[in-house]
Amino acid sequence: MPKRFPLLALFLSWLLVVDASAGNIEVARVPMPQLAPLQWELLRQQQGGHYQPLRIDVNLTIRYGKIYGVRVRRGTGHDDIDRTIVKWIEANWTTYPWFAGGDGFVISMNVDPAIRRVVFRRS
Repeated sequence: MPKRFPLLALFLSWLLVVDASAGNIEVARVPMPQLAPLQWELLRQQQGGHYQPLRIDVNLTIRYGKIYGVRVRRGTGHDDIDRTIVKWIEANWTTYPWFAGGDGFVISMNVDPAIRRVVFRRS
């Protein structure tokens, strides 16, 4: 039994290291999508003074820093705003080149007419 204790301790230490969470790793810093002043104005008029953030979820694929295959998963209900955001992401977003990425990433954002900004949605 005494000979097995160091092996058990080593195994438990290894298990704790493997199981520990890695935390958040930054893979990119990206500019948020911009809408034209006319789009904001039309959105504000349609909401009639009761400004509610609109949610948009987009799917995208990342391969070593390049973002492509951006498509709307859940739209705002305004096709022109959805298209503008998709085109903005395709044209302006990249990740760090070391990030291999993959398929099927989902990014959730709010289009907030009250502050005229597109922001990442908090869980």
